[in-house]
Amino acid sequence: MDEKEFWKGYELIRQEVEIAIECFYTWLEINKLASANEEIYKALNKSPTFWNINLYGLQCSFFIVLGRIFDDGHDAHSIHKFIASCLANPQFFSKEALAKRKQGGGQKPEWLDEYIEKAHEPSKQELRNLKSALSNQRKKFDETYKNIRNYIFAHRVAKEAETVSELFGKTKISDIEDMLYFLYDLLEVIWQLYHNGRAPVLGEGKYDYKVRISDTVRSVLSVALNKNTNA
Repeated sequence: MDEKEFWKGYELIRQEVEIAIECFYTWLEINKLASANEEIYKALNKSPTFWNINLYGLQCSFFIVLGRIFDDGHDAHSIHKFIASCLANPQFFSKEALAKRKQGGGQKPEWLDEYIEKAHEPSKQELRNLKSALSNQRKKFDETYKNIRNYIFAHRVAKEAETVSELFGKTKISDIEDMLYFLYDLLEVIWQLYHNGRAPVLGEGKYDYKVRISDTVRSVLSVALNKNTNA
């Protein structure tokens, strides 16, 4: 595997994580606003089939994409396969490789030597720690969300209503948020390590995707509300 192939794998899995985040928080925000705001609820009920289909599509897409991210199939391009490629290619994170990327084939900048001296070159154990942290999220997915993905969304398997209710009863919004944060944070940590030589420390990142998605949903629903008011 060369660095071009490695980074292509990164971009593919990053896209999957971002889609999962967009689907989940869009679905969550629409439901929250419809429950909290009677005017929005009435506006959505002007076209209930349209909104119900969209909510179902968001929910379905979330579980399908989450399943792809955690897929352990041999040919699947999953988060597991990508992290395995990190462990198999520690040379991509070396100071020498970082220096070449920063120089970019041009003349060596004056600041480069000092920058590389301060850059972090991860040990094999640090890379293994990323894999170990991922295994905890994998366990959470397998215990609660894998069956929902497989039996309700990926395949139409005959299930009693009580069984479906039981499966969803095990889910927690906070667990899903923690899982999505971890995935996003893991990929950001690897991006920073690869491009900037920053030490791979998980759990310290602050990201604005929740606020950004919430603002977008509110903006869209405000248009729906205005149209309902003017109708």
